[in-house]
Amino acid sequence: MDETKIVSTDEMLNYLNLDNTAENNEVVAGLVEDAEAYINSTFNSTNLSASELAKDRVYVSAVKALAGFMFYDRTLSQGVPIGIQQRITLLKGRYDKWQDVKSGN
Repeated sequence: MDETKIVSTDEMLNYLNLDNTAENNEVVAGLVEDAEAYINSTFNSTNLSASELAKDRVYVSAVKALAGFMFYDRTLSQGVPIGIQQRITLLKGRYDKWQDVKSGN
């Protein structure tokens, strides 16, 4: 997958209604990267470009929701919320199937 950012730090700061400070930028940027990595690990994203995923509203909302949740609970002490799990299930169905179709299986 292309390593271009799908959810920008500024977009996430606005989403969380946080001030644009150096500290918030650093924390939020790391959380967005972690959220994308986590979500990408749940389905076959190897042949998907960032531009393809950026067009997927479910993917973008999953990244934002997980990064936002991790802002308040960095250890995921309560696990991944059901709403995020549901988005991930949709992405698995969409892209794992897409991979099979694209590869001719």
